[in-house]
Amino acid sequence: MKFLIWLSGECSSLHEIITALQKKGNEVGVLLVQDGVFLTDKGCPHSKEIIDLQVPVFVSKMHLEERGIVDRMVVDVKVIEYPEMVDLMMEQYDKIISM
Repeated sequence: MKFLIWLSGECSSLHEIITALQKKGNEVGVLLVQDGVFLTDKGCPHSKEIIDLQVPVFVSKMHLEERGIVDRMVVDVKVIEYPEMVDLMMEQYDKIISM
């Protein structure tokens, strides 16, 4: 089973949730939207947590632009637009976990 975690803010249990899903043999990806995109910002003290996840991380381009941090990302992520977000949710992943 493939799980996509839709993260719209900070989450202290993200690593724990990903680890639990992976232990059961699931694939996991993370989609950062809304204020969740701040986790990729060089000014965010939690950026290292995203780096350490070792799972695919996708970030909404629109939300990065709205917050003015497109050029401030310190995390290697895939920046995607709305059609790609829909494809992730509808075609590439089996279940969505919204946090």
